[in-house]
Amino acid sequence: MKIEVKPEKNKQVDIEIIVDDFIVNKHLKTSATKISKSVNIPGFRKGKAPYKLIESQYGKDYILENSLDPIIQEVVPSILEEQKLEYPCAPKVDILEREPKLKIILMVPLMPEVNLGDYNSIKSNISKNKVTKKKIDETIDRILESRSTWESSNSKLDFPGFAKINLSGKYKEEEVFSEKEFDFYAVENSNLIAPGVAENLKGISKNEKKDFTLTLPLDWKEENLQGKNVKFEVECLEIQEKIIPKLTDKFLKEISPEIKGIKEFKDQIKKEISAENDYKYNLDLENEIIDKLVNLSKFTISEIQIQRSADNIVEDRIRSISQYRMELDDYLKAINKSRDEFYKESLESSEKELKKLLVIEEIIKLEQIKASKKEVEEELLVIKEQYKDQNLTDDENLKLIVSNNIKRRKSIQQLIKIAKSSTNNRKK
Repeated sequence: MKIEVKPEKNKQVDIEIIVDDFIVNKHLKTSATKISKSVNIPGFRKGKAPYKLIESQYGKDYILENSLDPIIQEVVPSILEEQKLEYPCAPKVDILEREPKLKIILMVPLMPEVNLGDYNSIKSNISKNKVTKKKIDETIDRILESRSTWESSNSKLDFPGFAKINLSGKYKEEEVFSEKEFDFYAVENSNLIAPGVAENLKGISKNEKKDFTLTLPLDWKEENLQGKNVKFEVECLEIQEKIIPKLTDKFLKEISPEIKGIKEFKDQIKKEISAENDYKYNLDLENEIIDKLVNLSKFTISEIQIQRSADNIVEDRIRSISQYRMELDDYLKAINKSRDEFYKESLESSEKELKKLLVIEEIIKLEQIKASKKEVEEELLVIKEQYKDQNLTDDENLKLIVSNNIKRRKSIQQLIKIAKSSTNNRKK
């Protein structure tokens, strides 16, 4: 085979290959035999028709098209091994010429490079949220509201509220709306039944009847009613209002017998809010520091690596939405994006995540961060307990993944420690 290795450019090496005729011919004959096995050719048993006959009936281009994958699988690995290239993901292959010789181009992404910025100079602008009385009260209010009930009431309908109604709507004496004992949830700007019904029912009482006329929207689902005036007649059968419980010792015993009084309950809420604030602070701090380090650093990454990573993002999203029996086009329609917009976002996300990973890996090298055997074993025990139904074994790949995860966590902790120190020095 004739091979021409092009100069490296943007972390990519292109290798042009003219494939030997004997390799091409070998796979052409194999493909022709497969074709002859799948069709009926008069005068020959399946798989026994001569190559020239298959070529005359189907054409060499068709046979070659069916031969390209096995040719590439035979040729490419040996060339990659011969060139001794390190690559972070699978190379790309394209066909340059088919005649007179098969000529392919092998585009090999090289390992990315990062010129790390001065991570010792990074300072944080993130501050931890304080636990305020207002936040505690808001949390308690949400808990009380989650325990609320709807009960029959003699009051007038208000927002939000429930009313059980009989409803009829007529257009030119034809009944176009009809509901019996309908549970109507009344909120402002509701489209339930039709826009404007809720506003007209606000203030209605039990056993009260009410008439009103509404003009249906111009984009109403039934074309013959678009922009038409409909006369509604409503009878209110029942009003329900939301009853929110009060914070009492009796209420606390109902939700958790272990809680001893309102003060202990508020102290518990305070601890939970504090834990949430700590988690959010650490997450925000981590993202801020890594983003700043990415902005301070310079990268050289092959476009192929970014594209491969973006392809993985797209495939993961397709797998995820398929669990809900949803096609990609339906998902894109729901989020109001085109395929091009979605893929462009995937490319941007891919590049961003690759850069984050690269700076973390570089910190691991520079700070000489290690994962001890004990740390790996302890984390493996936790993983096995979480996935005990899968009977995980201590294979080397799993140990390597666990070790890398530990080192990455340590590198982030080291960056946070440095940033906090720099921030404290600045304040002094």
